[in-house]
Amino acid sequence: MYFSNNINFQYFFFDAYPGYFLQALPFALIGGAVYAVSQSRSKTRISVPSIILPSLFVSYMTGLLYLALLEPIISDIYYFLFYHMPSGKGQHWFTFEYNLIPDFFYRFDGENIGNILMYLPFGFLHPSFRKDGPWKTILAGMSVSIGIELLQPVFGRRFDINDIILNGIGVIASTGIYYLFKRIIATGSLSFGK
Repeated sequence: MYFSNNINFQYFFFDAYPGYFLQALPFALIGGAVYAVSQSRSKTRISVPSIILPSLFVSYMTGLLYLALLEPIISDIYYFLFYHMPSGKGQHWFTFEYNLIPDFFYRFDGENIGNILMYLPFGFLHPSFRKDGPWKTILAGMSVSIGIELLQPVFGRRFDINDIILNGIGVIASTGIYYLFKRIIATGSLSFGK
């Protein structure tokens, strides 16, 4: 029974999306906490509510960078901590593999959905961090996605144009929803005319 439970945990934590999220969570929380403490110690007086949402954005960005770039490295460290031996996966650096052909629509699977979902928080949280309008928020989200994709080959992962497109869909959707609700709350209606 122990062996079976150990295999189930190993699969869940090291080979499934919820496990990747749990691996990233401590780093994301630390990133947000460090930002919150640094803001609370600033010379200007800042209220607690005005620290929370920007800190959530920093937490989100820390987790995003972890998942997109550092997950294989940190996953090996977790594996060593849990099992006191190397994972056997090894690290690959500088792969320089590129997929420049958009083909996600031929086979839309869980990874594609994950690429959209991973960038949904960006459009909701970025405006609390920087008081930009919708176009600058979308531009910032797309810039983050492109930057991460350009760095991935250095960390042994593949540059994929599909990821940028799907990440962009997530950013555009969440930004649109955020600013639509902001307009509804500000005006009390959905009307865009006079």
